[in-house]
Amino acid sequence: MNQDTDISEQRDLHEIFRVWEQKYSTANFDPEPYVKRLADIFEEETEQYMQKDPDPFDERHPSRTDPSSELGKNLKLLFKKEVFMNRLVNDYLRDNFFTRQSINKSSFQLNISACRLILIIMPGLETSAVFQVSNDQLINRLYDWVENGAEPLRSYATGLLGAAMDIQDIAIAYREQNIRMLPLLLQRLRTLQARYKKYGNISSLIPESTEEEQEQEHSTSTNGPTSECTAIASKKETPAEENHIDIDENSMSTSQPQNNLPRHVILLDPPTLATSQMLILRYLSPMGEYQEFLPFIFEHVAMDIIFDFIENVDPKDLCLAFEALKYLASLLCHKKCCIELLNKNGIQKLLKLPRQSTTATGVAITLYYIAYCEEAMERICSMAPRLISELVSYALGLLSCTHDSGRCHATMFFGLSFQFKNILDEFDKQDGLRQLYNVISVLPILSQSNDELNLSADEENAERQVIRHVCVAIKKYFESHLFYKYTQVVRSPTTRYPVPLRSLKNTPEVIDEQVMALQNLLPMKANWQPVQIFLQLGGVTLFILIIAHSYEWNYSGRGETVRSALDVINICCVLPRVHAVLCDRIDFPDEASAAGINIILGCLEGEIVADPEVQKSALSLLVNCVCAPILRPSGIARFGSNKKKMTDKNSEELIKMVWETVRSNNGIIILLQLMMVKTPITDADYIRGMACRALAGLARSETVRQIISKLPLFVNGQLQQLCRDPILQEKRTEHVQFQKYALELLERVSGKPINIDTSLANIHKANVVAQTKIQFNEKQLYFLIYQHLIEHGLSTSAEALMREAKIEHLLGSNKAIASSTQHLNSPFNYRSPLIQRSRIHRKTNETHPQNFIDNTDSAKISFSSKLNMIEACEHALNSSASSSTITPIKLIKKASSVQTPTTHQSALEKQPSSEVFLTASVPQQNQQKNSVSNANISLNTIITEYLANQHSLCKNPMSTCPTFDLFEPHKCPDPRPKSISGMSVNVAARFFKRHQGFNSSKLDRRFVHSNFNVVRTLRIPDLDLYFTTCDFFTPEGNKLLIGTHTGEVRVLNINDSTEEFSASCSDSYINNIKCSRHEGLVLTSAWQSPLSCLWSVDNKQFIPKMNFEEEEYVEFSNVTQDKVLGTKAEKATIYDINTGQVIRKLVPTIYNQYNKNRATFCPTDELILSDGVLWDFRSGTQIHKFDKLNNTVSGVFHQNGLEVISNTEVWDLRTFHLMRTIPTLDQCQLKFSTQNVIYAFSIQYEDIDEEQGYGSSFKVIDSYDYSSISTTDVRKSIYDLAVNESGCQIALCENQGGFESASESVVRVYAVGRKREEFDGDEMEEDEEMGSDEEDGLDSISENDNDNEFDRESNRRRRRRMNINRGNLNNMFDIISLSTESLSDSELSEENFNSDGSDQADSDENASEGGDNDDNDENEAQDDDEEANWETEDEVDDDN
Repeated sequence: MNQDTDISEQRDLHEIFRVWEQKYSTANFDPEPYVKRLADIFEEETEQYMQKDPDPFDERHPSRTDPSSELGKNLKLLFKKEVFMNRLVNDYLRDNFFTRQSINKSSFQLNISACRLILIIMPGLETSAVFQVSNDQLINRLYDWVENGAEPLRSYATGLLGAAMDIQDIAIAYREQNIRMLPLLLQRLRTLQARYKKYGNISSLIPESTEEEQEQEHSTSTNGPTSECTAIASKKETPAEENHIDIDENSMSTSQPQNNLPRHVILLDPPTLATSQMLILRYLSPMGEYQEFLPFIFEHVAMDIIFDFIENVDPKDLCLAFEALKYLASLLCHKKCCIELLNKNGIQKLLKLPRQSTTATGVAITLYYIAYCEEAMERICSMAPRLISELVSYALGLLSCTHDSGRCHATMFFGLSFQFKNILDEFDKQDGLRQLYNVISVLPILSQSNDELNLSADEENAERQVIRHVCVAIKKYFESHLFYKYTQVVRSPTTRYPVPLRSLKNTPEVIDEQVMALQNLLPMKANWQPVQIFLQLGGVTLFILIIAHSYEWNYSGRGETVRSALDVINICCVLPRVHAVLCDRIDFPDEASAAGINIILGCLEGEIVADPEVQKSALSLLVNCVCAPILRPSGIARFGSNKKKMTDKNSEELIKMVWETVRSNNGIIILLQLMMVKTPITDADYIRGMACRALAGLARSETVRQIISKLPLFVNGQLQQLCRDPILQEKRTEHVQFQKYALELLERVSGKPINIDTSLANIHKANVVAQTKIQFNEKQLYFLIYQHLIEHGLSTSAEALMREAKIEHLLGSNKAIASSTQHLNSPFNYRSPLIQRSRIHRKTNETHPQNFIDNTDSAKISFSSKLNMIEACEHALNSSASSSTITPIKLIKKASSVQTPTTHQSALEKQPSSEVFLTASVPQQNQQKNSVSNANISLNTIITEYLANQHSLCKNPMSTCPTFDLFEPHKCPDPRPKSISGMSVNVAARFFKRHQGFNSSKLDRRFVHSNFNVVRTLRIPDLDLYFTTCDFFTPEGNKLLIGTHTGEVRVLNINDSTEEFSASCSDSYINNIKCSRHEGLVLTSAWQSPLSCLWSVDNKQFIPKMNFEEEEYVEFSNVTQDKVLGTKAEKATIYDINTGQVIRKLVPTIYNQYNKNRATFCPTDELILSDGVLWDFRSGTQIHKFDKLNNTVSGVFHQNGLEVISNTEVWDLRTFHLMRTIPTLDQCQLKFSTQNVIYAFSIQYEDIDEEQGYGSSFKVIDSYDYSSISTTDVRKSIYDLAVNESGCQIALCENQGGFESASESVVRVYAVGRKREEFDGDEMEEDEEMGSDEEDGLDSISENDNDNEFDRESNRRRRRRMNINRGNLNNMFDIISLSTESLSDSELSEENFNSDGSDQADSDENASEGGDNDDNDENEAQDDDEEANWETEDEVDDDN
């Protein structure tokens, strides 16, 4: 007994569990005092915890909600006692616990205490672990106690059963029991409610008979029964012995709040009427969502029971009202219940509840479920305006609720009700947008940086959910306003119809159309009130911040948050002022800044959220920004109005600023990448179409047009290939949209209406044809007229024509004419696709040149005919490109020349064919012009167009052509094959050409740099060591510095292949070595700190001079090597070698973020290129930012100092225009040689987590015209390449295997210009040492490959004839290479003096003219023939 007394007074849980653990396994042990004491302790702590007014819908563990609460700590301690918890759930809830142990005692009190304890610890209990479908004994026992048990066990069992019904599987499994139990509990709840109204919150243990006696005893009392009288009467008359319950004064008293404080919890002990009602409501709440229980709900009028709880409530005792509201919210899932609520004036009853209370949180979820029923909302909108105003006012008050759940439910209520105009107008009248905006504007997660944020993970997640719901609600708000604004603007001013009371749920495509329409119709300074208020609040900036912060958030609603924010800004783009806000830089809490467009482009790339829906929303926003009208009206115009609109010039400046911002933030490369996407397959077609639309809008900028016109997507016809088939066949509608905008893009880039199958190359050919001056022999035309007159019997006219035109000599004298006249009535066909060049000369000799020259007149071409000619040429080029055979020449009829009364197809109308094909229609103005010109059709124009059509079928049309022959088909001569292979091999031919005035230095370069021979192979016996980088040690010229993966730098002598000395420069991988020219200084870069170091090499020692702790890459200046340029990510730093001080730091305002950024000096050290940004070295100012068109290589300066090569793109430093793209240089590192060539070798980076993929070949590029000279495959991974100062030798670090598994490592030194001989004795020895893997270790692929066999055979014959040994042969090649260098020095200096170079000028001319070869081509063709004959004679002499 004393022990039980001690337990009942003990408050230390550790002590209670210690005693229980000692005795629970003993015989005759009674656990009831321990369980009851634990229940008392936890109930007291629960009451203290609830005094803090936590969120009633927060189902988290109390230790997470309030880490300082004792309840949370004790719950953690309780659940650590697994033995006790197992006994509590599995044993103490048994009604035969004592009898199973042969103890003659009732388990009633133990069951009561166990049920009570489980109910109290429910906030920290995992109900799915306690209540399971397989554990049917416990659940069936609870049903039995609820139906037949005595109080308070019956009420406690009801509460436990309600917790079990929250699990859907259990509710479904026990459907039959619930059907039987629901009417019983509804009836019991009505009875308890009546007793509660009549007697107050008395104990639930008092029978109803005792209550009647109490009423009779105190009927004379004016103030009613007091609590003391009730307690005395209960104590005297309650037959407690029947149920073995000890009833004391506390259990008989009412549970009214003391000291007039509000009550936040209904205690389970002592059990009262409120306790029983609360537990029944907790059971009914999960049952209200199921459709099969609706008949019982209406049969027992459950709605009236709920209204009794929420009417005339005590403001300080709202616990039962809150439980009733939870039950009401579950019933409102059904439309019928919502309608009944309105019929019984339920809205008015809800609005009378206190706003700042727990019940307000229940009202919020109730309103949210009402808003889901659209029919109920329509009935609410038809009610009195005063009621609507009160409803909106109450809901706005809920936005300032202390509970997050209340704010979220109120926000979602508005999001669902904004579609109704009455609610929307009342919301605006009460300044609702400001209040809704303030819900998120003050959140710490948006106003503080991550370092200053002191929120727990749960608090951050709660704030993110609030942001998510507010963004969705504001999105619905602006969508509804957009609908009403669009309806207002586009409606006809003559017709009047009522404004719709409910907005439509439009698709994103329809919303985009409405935004574009309003952009075209609203003036530049339009004032749309919702967007104006949102701008004044800073909403656009805040939503950009939300999108930027979402990059670091990780929760389920992140995609919806970002998508909603983007959609809000998209609608706001109706006003031009929003475009200006997106172009401004936004400061973030972490001291970073970026333009709003930059954040939007990040969403396009998928950096923020990898969700295609987010990409779609971002694309829609970007399209509405870059495709906005250039000229907006100065005043508002009605849709369809013919009134002339004045334009506002400020709109043009604004759209140009938007284009520039998108371009400077690398929008071009992002859109180009999106046009190539293939995943996700269901959204790829739509994303490609929207990206093409955005790029088409961006192409209205002259700068953007110039850049993209040089890209392979347009030059090589890649866009046309994308237009062929959709990614997914079911998405043909989206693919048609892609074709539509691809056609628009091509038209803007080319500058003229074109066919979608037309590439820029065909457009270029059409321009050449249009510029051609068509000349024909009028004598031949007269002869054709003569023949026509004769055939039709007009002999007199024919004779007169013959006399006046003087064409008697043509009659019967020319066989070619006679043969041609036989086929005048037949279709015209080419004789052969191969036409000899001498045909022109033969034709000239066969005819009479003096008569032709005297009577030849050039046909003048009008401007309209030139336009028709271009269109005809494009059509002919497209048809010729589609088929390899040459089609008959036909006169192409223009669609504009035929006037039809029917309506013509639009430019984007789908053609009625099996394939999707788009054409560009002729504008109406052009049709009028053509109709006028058709009235002046002459024979001259017909013949001119006929000849132009012939000219358009040429594969390589020329702009300057000789006189066209009307009797034979015209064909421009094919470009002569480049005789580089023959001339580069033949020294005498090159020498002869040089003296003829031709620039043969290009041929010398191609010959020299097409051959490489290994002269030294450097190895280290240590098999575990492999080389990573190398450079020539220029002070002495015969040494090579080699870096290793262990951090060592070894100096090897090239002459004898011996190692002279080495030094340990780092503890990690050496990835870069740079040697100065004259000072004996060396720069090294590694992967560990210090990342880079400056060394002085003296007396075979490396002496440290400077450490660059954070510089990932370093290099010397070029002119005076007294400065070092370091690179760290996007930043560049300039150091002075003499003083060791930092001269300047270069930090770009907008980062390109190349994966391999390497800052570099220009050849004159006046400019610096870092991260694609051009800097002035002297002032440290940012000059220009080159557009990012690749993700890896930042770029290097060309040796001429006038160009920048960034991956495949070549930029002009004078105009900052994109000159060309060189696909050969993709993902390559470049090394320049003094011999005016570029060495390129690739290091590809697939992923950060994957190994680096090194290329096994290096390429040689002509530095003048970027033509490919040769590609040499070494069959090993090339880690680095170095070129010596004279350019006659190169060194390659070659490793066998991957980065982490290099099995063999060598450094080979190659002699430039020396051919590798098949029977070289030294190489054979190396092959024997190196094994069969290196038997063919060097394969050179060059322009000379076609003549390799001929060269070998010719060399063998010459060697046999001259009896030259291999050593002399090698010396001869050395002499050839050296003589080539000496001969080309003067010419190279001239080429350097001219910035473009003669070769480049020639190549540019050829590229621009695209086959525009004039008479020089004929001369060169004759020279080639003569040269070929001369070379053939030389070979015959050699054979003889």
